Amino acid sequence: MSSLRISSILGVFAISGLISACSVVGGSNGQTVLQNVGRIPGIAASGGDLIIDGQRATLGSVEGETLGASAPGNRLLVIGDSILAGSATRYGGALCSGLVPLGWRVAVEAEAGQMVGFGRTVLKDRIYEGWDAGIVFLGTNYGGNQKNYERDLTAIVEALAPRPTLLLTATLNRPTMQQVNETIRTVASKYSNVSVLDWGTTSIQPGLLNRDRVHPTDAGRQVLVASIAAALGTAPETPGECLASKYTDDSLVTSGVMPSTTLPGVTIPVSSTTTIPGAVTTLPSNVSSTTVATGITATTVRR
Repeated sequence: MSSLRISSILGVFAISGLISACSVVGGSNGQTVLQNVGRIPGIAASGGDLIIDGQRATLGSVEGETLGASAPGNRLLVIGDSILAGSATRYGGALCSGLVPLGWRVAVEAEAGQMVGFGRTVLKDRIYEGWDAGIVFLGTNYGGNQKNYERDLTAIVEALAPRPTLLLTATLNRPTMQQVNETIRTVASKYSNVSVLDWGTTSIQPGLLNRDRVHPTDAGRQVLVASIAAALGTAPETPGECLASKYTDDSLVTSGVMPSTTLPGVTIPVSSTTTIPGAVTTLPSNVSSTTVATGITATTVRR
């Protein structure tokens, strides 16, 4: 698969079989239905494309194997900066909503403003907790030193090995970001357990990024989550679960990076659970309530 080619949702789910246990069929009110997963609110399929709340888009292409094909279990550690933090439980839980139905037990460790070294901090703290797969999206806050970035990213990948690991490329909002994506692919090429999701190319589709050309809009966040779900595939076991996060401090950036509101959803007390088709989401013990939604409304933010 070409690194610059973007697969459509029908190509990913129905044709290429990226998620072998799911297929796309028609639903009521134009909604797309993933069999064995359920409806994706606000998403429809037309002519091989995703249509999210009226915005046409395609999913990101994956270079390498889907993680579910080789993961020994379903515990998934997700590490990132503000882009993924905006999909964490404290901002609506879009990532859990997308991955838990596929059987994944998901912990999102992402904070605004974090650079690649944050991944090493998280892994030093949590690597011994029995994870089966990892996702790393740390490159948007790039310090400009390609050698140092490669050193830190390599350390992260090696710490996760031999677990199947997914690296996401960054949006090319400035020339130096090309160094980041080149490094991501260079590192990935050295490890058979590492796959790459081309968010850099996918994100530049109309309507998916805010005015800062970095952070996703609500539609962009849904495409990001759907792309990650496709790159993961179904987990080797169930049920899925939304696990507690330890890293939730977004104070490194104070200029409105994180979303201020969530999409309409259902507020669930901590003593309750919510049934998602195919899985059960258990709220983290440190959260008094959460809003289950398909995405969130992002503000215009800096990287």
